[in-house]
Amino acid sequence: MLMPKLKFIIFFLIALAVFTGTVLVYINDKQSPALNYNNQVNGSIPATKSGKVAAKPGTVPATTKEPGSLNLPIPFTAQAPTGNWDLLHNEACEEASAIMANAYLIGDKEEVIPAARVETEISGLTAWQDQNFGYHLDTTAQETAQMIMGFYGLKATAINGYAEQDIKDQINLHHVVILPVNGQVIGNPNYKQPGPIYHMLVIRGYTATGLITDDSGTKRGENYYYTFSTLHNAGADWDHTANTIDQSKKVMIVVSK
Repeated sequence: MLMPKLKFIIFFLIALAVFTGTVLVYINDKQSPALNYNNQVNGSIPATKSGKVAAKPGTVPATTKEPGSLNLPIPFTAQAPTGNWDLLHNEACEEASAIMANAYLIGDKEEVIPAARVETEISGLTAWQDQNFGYHLDTTAQETAQMIMGFYGLKATAINGYAEQDIKDQINLHHVVILPVNGQVIGNPNYKQPGPIYHMLVIRGYTATGLITDDSGTKRGENYYYTFSTLHNAGADWDHTANTIDQSKKVMIVVSK
């Protein structure tokens, strides 16, 4: 028979082993959520049972790897779709950009928007501006956003200051970005020279080296490529007081449903 003191030692060791195992299980359970979160932050996104990445509707998961390029199928129109570059159409880049944004967001599949429809919508947009602003030539980014919201019922926000990644983030969300720029310094050879001092164009996508646009300032503006630095350096907003552009303002308009 074992001596009483030896029995006590064995019993104590068994009890200690059981207690230690319980503590380790408890600690592991407590740490699991933190470990999963760290894995997600570092780029490994937990998947659902179907194998698809779980994400909230309308958002890009913070850990999703950005594609090297993305080009949204935004229908194109020139601001003078019939080739009539009169005063109205020379100044209709805001309206043309709004028309393209709306066409994409309502699900139009046409590569080029029919000219008759564009003319009808330009007339409607200019009438809306005349009624609400008292004018329709050379509207600021904020006024253009108001026009898009008022006429089409879409969401539109003018954002002061932006970086290249800000544009990519909006494109990744399948939002439409409109940039106001000084059209005389972006170097598009298809413009009637010297080009428009104030111009707006649609950003429809990006590549590893730049931005893809639908530039209504020319009939050759569909899928027209610019570097980010070219557009950002040319960024400008209209100044009604000075009656010209203010190139110190870098503004983007984000349009969504």
